[in-house]
Amino acid sequence: QAQNRRGSSGRTPFGLRPPYIPPLLPSLILIDALSHLGCRAAEGSVRRLGDRVRITVQLIEATSRTHLWAERYDRAMEDVFAIQEEISQNIVATVAQRVRDDREVLARRRRPEDMHAYDLFLQANRLSDDFTPGSQERVLSLFERAVKIDPTFARAYTGLAYAYLNRAIDNGIGAPREKDENRIKALRFAEQALVLDPNDPKVHCTLGFMCLTWRDFDRAERHLDLARTMNPNDPIIQIIWAWMQGALGRPERGLAAAQIALRINPRHPSWYNYYLSHILFQLGRYSEAAVLLEQRTFDSPIRHPRDMAWRAAAYGHLGRIEEANECVDVFVQAVRTLWIGDPAAGPAEYVDWLVDVSYLREPRDVERLRAGLRLAGLPA
Repeated sequence: QAQNRRGSSGRTPFGLRPPYIPPLLPSLILIDALSHLGCRAAEGSVRRLGDRVRITVQLIEATSRTHLWAERYDRAMEDVFAIQEEISQNIVATVAQRVRDDREVLARRRRPEDMHAYDLFLQANRLSDDFTPGSQERVLSLFERAVKIDPTFARAYTGLAYAYLNRAIDNGIGAPREKDENRIKALRFAEQALVLDPNDPKVHCTLGFMCLTWRDFDRAERHLDLARTMNPNDPIIQIIWAWMQGALGRPERGLAAAQIALRINPRHPSWYNYYLSHILFQLGRYSEAAVLLEQRTFDSPIRHPRDMAWRAAAYGHLGRIEEANECVDVFVQAVRTLWIGDPAAGPAEYVDWLVDVSYLREPRDVERLRAGLRLAGLPA
């Protein structure tokens, strides 16, 4: 936000501000004041020049006096509000890793038992984007150790929720979710995190995500809306909120949010593309969806049955039937290998499972997916 000399602690030391601080030359007096108030960084100034405005944004780590980032925006007065979000997102994208590293350092200053729990949490987070079964079991073990040391650690419970959901996927597909102990645990851990810290947007995001996987759309929307309101500059919250919008039949809104997420985190993990591909598919942008799904599955198609099915459907709509048939073969083979549902099930039941776990609320979106799968050769 373009606020005059605002510290990152949320407290604005206006009474300590000198009359004028030249752009990009922060006052040592101001930095000392921010450091004393507990701020890690300070941002910007606003100057009106006739019918134009100059917004100078600079980030300074108050404790070390390190200059982190600076930018200057010269705009007409009527454009001021249009660039607020741009400034905010540029700041987040630039310093997110720095803040994350800083928090890791600060974590080392906690009392020994808390420090150990947080260290385990960080180790698990670093592994969490590796979705191989072995890595996910390691992630689950680390989160379990963290909550054993600190049972009040809400973020660790959110990690457990995702880890148990991934275990449910790895252990087989086709069983009713209400009988799947891993899915039940995933939801319960997300709910426990909310009890421990109802003011953490990550907690609301996790619970909203879990509710979506139970097709509890109203509850999912409530928590994900709240998470996004609390922290609109978190790219993970944005991309999951975007996916939810697609699931609820609002892919246009989903695409706008997904683009924000990608702008905030241009070096995003590949799973962002899973959600974006579904949104593009819903919008009829099949070629773009297919490209993302190709990137998702190129290394090991057999490990991505849902991606292969959506890829087949995209090819079906595009008339690329031979490629669609190849994707169908991989999808059927992968699902048959992982299937723990009715032993008599076949491709028609596999499609029903896929539709169920695609979490589409609106019949028109379900029919778009089924139509593509029919064109690809599946009994949909």
